[in-house]
Formats: sequence, structure tokens, C-alpha cells
Amino acid sequence: MQINPLTDVIAVVVWYNPTVEQAQNILSYMHDVYRVIIIDNSIASNAHLLVGADQELYEYIPLKRNLGIATALNRGCEEAIRLKAKWILTMDQDSRWEREQLLSYFDQINSFSALHEVGVFSPRQTYNGQVVKYSHAYEDKIAVMTSGCLISANGFLLTQGFRDEFFIDEVDNEYCMHIKQLGMRVVIVNYARLTHQLGELRIIKLFGILEKEYIYHPPFRYYYMVRNILVLMKLYPGHRKFFSKRLKKLIKRILLYHNWNKIETLKMCLKGWQDAHRNIMGQLNEP
Repeated sequence: MQINPLTDVIAVVVWYNPTVEQAQNILSYMHDVYRVIIIDNSIASNAHLLVGADQELYEYIPLKRNLGIATALNRGCEEAIRLKAKWILTMDQDSRWEREQLLSYFDQINSFSALHEVGVFSPRQTYNGQVVKYSHAYEDKIAVMTSGCLISANGFLLTQGFRDEFFIDEVDNEYCMHIKQLGMRVVIVNYARLTHQLGELRIIKLFGILEKEYIYHPPFRYYYMVRNILVLMKLYPGHRKFFSKRLKKLIKRILLYHNWNKIETLKMCLKGWQDAHRNIMGQLNEP
């Protein structure tokens, strides 16, 4: 059975201290799905950013504290399923759709011959507008980023959702692994492009000469990255090589490119490693 986005799809977006521009990203898909559910992890209300938007097309749920991306996604997906969504479009606050790309995305998903086998569809994320040519329209993937994904309500119920204890980072990868473990597929739609804004970009110089763009994360984020990757190695030993490669790449980037708070960042990596082996999960208790 094909998907009708205007009746079957509800979008869920997680906010955390969004800018005006980020809040307006919902307008790029609001009119092409049944409803948008906004889960706000901010302490202060951001309801004022929705002034002028059609109130029948969205639901704003402020959590009034940061409960993490996983818990927020679960809250949104549970609400979407309560409203009878068959598929859920998961969005980041810093992602937006060009309308023709979103409509093409839905069309290409409906053209997929084994729609019933898929738990997660994903578009390609574009950061600079560059269009890449692919040899196939669809590819099975080990894992994909959450933003822009179309996840089946049935798959969500079978997995029991995203792992709250991960808090942030690797939440999307764990969900994809779980979906595949249950016998469903993760499929990327190569010719659907979502515009995604990268995190804080900084320019570094290699050897004092070569300039390179580097996505900066504060030290505490590396705690979650390292801890959660190590936990995933234990949860999904069949994909240990995949996660080992991610971890090595992460450490290499810190050593070569991370020129800010490098010692503190490495300390956070060590703490993440320690907590993974101690089975300490949830939100980091920062000093």
C-alpha cells in the first residue's frame, strides 16, 4: 500500500534553543504532511516563534528541560502514533526541505518495490548544494542520520523506540541497528536531497599552511560519542568493525584537527570510555 503524506505522515522535530531561522524550517514541510509535532527540549518556551503559523498544522510540546534527543523523539513519535500516523518524518531543527525534493522523496519511496520491508528510509543530506551522481536510486545502509528519515510506525513500536539512556549521539545509529536486527531494512533514497546545516564550522590550518573546515563540538559531546559507540559495540557485535572505524576516526580528528580545549576533550573521551565499561548511561553529570 502506498503512502499518502497528507494522511499517513506526521513530522516530528526536536527543538533546543532554536533561532528564528531554525524555527522557520518547519514551514518547508508543514504543508506536505498531515501534521508537525514540535518537541522542545529548551528550558524556556519558544512558542512565540510559531506566531503566524497555522495552529491546525502543528502541535507544540515544551518539555521545559533538556531530556535529550532520544527521549524527545520518543515523545514525538508516540504522539504521532496516537494521532494514527503510519509513517513519521523525523527532522532536526537545522534541516529544511526544498519542496520539490520532499515531494520527489515521497514519490521515490512509493516507487520502491519492497516498501513493506523497510523500517527506515533516508534522503541524502546536502550541505553545500552539490549534487552527486549515484549508480543506483536506492541503497541498503547499515545506519543513517535521523534528520529527514521516514520511519514506519510499526517499526517504532517493535523497537520500542529510541534508547533514552543514550541521551544524545549515536541515537540514530542504534535505532537503525535495532531495525535491522528485527529483519527490516534501512534504505537511503539517493536522489532525494535534504538541506542540512552543519554544526559550528571553524577553519583550521594544517602544518600552518593548508586550510580545512572542521565541525567543532564542545568537549562534553565527545563523552557521549565515545561512550555510546563503545556500548553499541557490545550491543551489536556483528557491526563491531563499523563502530571501531567510527571511534578511530573520531580520535584521529581530535588529535589532528581539534585545536580548542584538546586536553579537556580527551579527558571527556576517557570518561566516556570509563562509563561505557561501568555501564553508566543517561545524561552526563557535569561539574
